[in-house]
Amino acid sequence: MGRVRASALGLVAALAIVTTAAAASEAVLRANGVAIRAPAGWDLVTPADAGPVTDPRTVLVAGADGAAPRRSECQVAAYRVPVDGAVVVVLRWAGKAPESFPTDREVLSDLRLRREYFECFDGRGVSVQIAIRGRAYQVNLMVGDRATVKDVEQAFAAVRSFDVVRVG
Repeated sequence: MGRVRASALGLVAALAIVTTAAAASEAVLRANGVAIRAPAGWDLVTPADAGPVTDPRTVLVAGADGAAPRRSECQVAAYRVPVDGAVVVVLRWAGKAPESFPTDREVLSDLRLRREYFECFDGRGVSVQIAIRGRAYQVNLMVGDRATVKDVEQAFAAVRSFDVVRVG
């Protein structure tokens, strides 16, 4: 019985270490009532100046080390995307979401990168529109050309984790 108990305790300790390591490898990044679970090394990025654009509004930008706002006439592609990383840009429209927007979060999982997807960005990207709690969002992902398969998988995990959060 002592060996079984010791083995069980060892298993519990190992699971605790793995769980702690997994939690340490991602962070919840929040801004303006939305959030994503981002890979280790990602941070919030200051939204670029939207100029005269007031709707939709950029509500969250997060990316790998080196991501930064840049001058661009394009709202989504107004960020430097690290060649070995990625950037997520979330837009929100004012008012009620159109009924044509999907509400099933599954839409966040069924995405494929395409080259020159965004105007003003030559790299790989993808976006999805979704309605959550009656509001319309567009979740955008841009990936650098030297991002590894693991980097891309982590960036997609961040997109899939998108959610609306309570403020305050």
